[in-house]
Amino acid sequence: MIVGVAASVLLADRWRASVLRSNKAAFHSTATDLGRTLSAKLDSNSALLRATRAIATIDPNAGETRLTAWYRQYSRGATGSPGAAAELIEPVPASRLAAFGRTVEGEPAFRALLTGPFKITPAGVRSRYCLARAIVGPAGIGSNLYPPLLDYCAPTLPGIGRSPFATLFNSAATTGTTIVTAIPGFALTAVGAAVYRLGTPLVTAPERRRALTGVVGVSFNSDTLIRSLLVGHDSLALTLYHRNVGGPLTLVGRADARAGGGAPSPSYSQRRDLGEGWLLATSGTADHAAWADGQGLIALLIGLLITLLLLLVYRVLSVSRRRAWGLVGEKTGELAYRALHDPLTDLPNRSLVLDRAGQVLARARLLGVTVTALFVDIDGFKQINDRFGHQAGDEILRQVGARLKTVLRDNDTVGRLGGDEFVMVIDSIGVNALPELVAERILDVLRQPFELPAPATAPAILTASIGIATGLPANAEALLLDADLALFKAKAIGKNGYALFESAMQTDAQHRMRLELDLADALEAKQFSLVYQPMLDLHSERVVGVEALLRWNHPSAGLVRPDVFIPIAEENGLIIPLGQWVLEQACAQGAAWRAKGHALNISVNASARQLERPEFVDEVGATLAQTGLDAKALTLEITETVLMRKPDATAQLLARLKTLGVRIAVDDFGTGYSSLAYLRQFPVDSLKIDRTFITGLTRSSEALALAHTLIQLGKALGLQTLAEGVEESEQVRELQREGCDLAQGFLFARPMAPDALEAFLDERRAPLVEVSAAAPG
Repeated sequence: MIVGVAASVLLADRWRASVLRSNKAAFHSTATDLGRTLSAKLDSNSALLRATRAIATIDPNAGETRLTAWYRQYSRGATGSPGAAAELIEPVPASRLAAFGRTVEGEPAFRALLTGPFKITPAGVRSRYCLARAIVGPAGIGSNLYPPLLDYCAPTLPGIGRSPFATLFNSAATTGTTIVTAIPGFALTAVGAAVYRLGTPLVTAPERRRALTGVVGVSFNSDTLIRSLLVGHDSLALTLYHRNVGGPLTLVGRADARAGGGAPSPSYSQRRDLGEGWLLATSGTADHAAWADGQGLIALLIGLLITLLLLLVYRVLSVSRRRAWGLVGEKTGELAYRALHDPLTDLPNRSLVLDRAGQVLARARLLGVTVTALFVDIDGFKQINDRFGHQAGDEILRQVGARLKTVLRDNDTVGRLGGDEFVMVIDSIGVNALPELVAERILDVLRQPFELPAPATAPAILTASIGIATGLPANAEALLLDADLALFKAKAIGKNGYALFESAMQTDAQHRMRLELDLADALEAKQFSLVYQPMLDLHSERVVGVEALLRWNHPSAGLVRPDVFIPIAEENGLIIPLGQWVLEQACAQGAAWRAKGHALNISVNASARQLERPEFVDEVGATLAQTGLDAKALTLEITETVLMRKPDATAQLLARLKTLGVRIAVDDFGTGYSSLAYLRQFPVDSLKIDRTFITGLTRSSEALALAHTLIQLGKALGLQTLAEGVEESEQVRELQREGCDLAQGFLFARPMAPDALEAFLDERRAPLVEVSAAAPG
């Protein structure tokens, strides 16, 4: 009896807990569904706002007639908020009021909204009026929300009091972001966004105010919207909030379907972020909550009546079996889902995107329409991972995926292909917006600040590049490939924008692919060579070194520029054997010159890929032993950007190199972001000041001040300084006055072959020559 009573009590308690969990799960499921429904309605309102803003931007003269015709096409199948209306408001100076009146009265559609003569509400003479140019919405709604000739910028409004629209108008115009405000006394919510003159700069607030042509506002009854969600849910209460960018969380609307507004016991709550600043709070219980205490009592009585041993055995066996089958079913469904979705963003992966794109292409061919794919890549995403860690990078990717889903429709597809690459496939059926407008909407959404987890203390501002491909290619792979080529063009022209696919891009890609294939055989075919450019001591004006530059003489294309083939070698890894070849050739040439009586110091530029390999130190030592060059005669040059990529690991590798006896130089100094503390951490011997600081040395006081700072920094650290790209005698005199040690450039000599360099050295009778070999550069 003791065992039986204990088992029965335990059974009853577990049964009651299960009922409570079921009630809670039912509540959260219902709350989640309501949040998704509300999010879809708010997204539809946002889409109406963006689309109206795009029309007003492209066609500044659009009025009631034009926007009403457009809205009839746009609203087919739309599921926005009940009573939502869009309004185009134009700032009208007092001097243009009469002309504005003639314009709107000349439009039959707008004149139909007027109930009398052209009379502004409230009356009064003001320097500027904010008047509706057009009001669109469901039949009868647009003109009933506000009078057509209401001055939204008036200090006070009839029936409202202090005007909230003036603040909405100014905030939207100044910040360039979407602003949401509640209209007191009317249960209305207004969502506004500024319309700017097309093609004008919008970086600063003054520029945005000058470029302002109007404000588009979408208004809807927030209480009606929330109450419409509670139909059939008598045990719930909903509260909708919104937070503008940089502002506090503000109550928008609330509805309580519970009898007397009380909270039943037990009561649950859920807060759901709907995106774009919207937050929905749901409280209450499940719609048909089970009686947990009663069911627990019944379970206790049953447990006391049934044979304890048989009941225990049966329950263990049955529960175990159900759980096993449940786990099998859950895991099977989860595996099937994960096979087609990205685990980080929960977006479709490449396989699912290609499948959906193929379906869209097949349907488009039957209907004779085109399909559009947009490739989106986050600019500078690697810097987020390097600076804040991969956790912050993953959070950025999740937020980007969520924002992209708000831009497109339900029948469009947005997926993640990997890394920071996203793709969107747009079904052209029922789409009125051009692909360029879709790209602008995407860029606008992604320019909003991103919140980062600790240790980041401020939001991140990112930009994106978009490649657009439109047409009916042979298959989905070809469509995505065309968009990818357009993305490459968007990156090349400066990022933070978009580019349309052109057939010439395929030709460029094929040319790049041929170069990549030829590059793999160029080293074995002995198509590479080194040329040398002298460096001078600025005090004695004697030649004290030469820099060796890598050249590729292609058998059919001729001389290929290093800035063309070096990035290809960096991407495919060929830079490692190519860099080793440069190191061997430079050291061998230096040893040969030493044998002829020239005291040679060899300086080799090490690439980022080489420095990532721990065996690079052993390769340098082996090369010195093989060529017979003294380690003290070798200097390894590392660009400042590569130096700061992984400072701790790079410092350890440089320390190992220093044990060999070689020298370390920082190339292109001043173009990176290194600090004095980091420079002191590295075992550096010399700094090579980038040519960008030397070019304007005699023409700009700022350039002179920068060069002075860099040279003095080298002196303070006890490092040798060298100026690159010297082309004028005045530059030499300024560098001598600043105390710079060495210089090189076309003023002294251009790069030369080894034999020509020897003749040049004999003419100058230089007793000491230093050779700098640039391995891939």
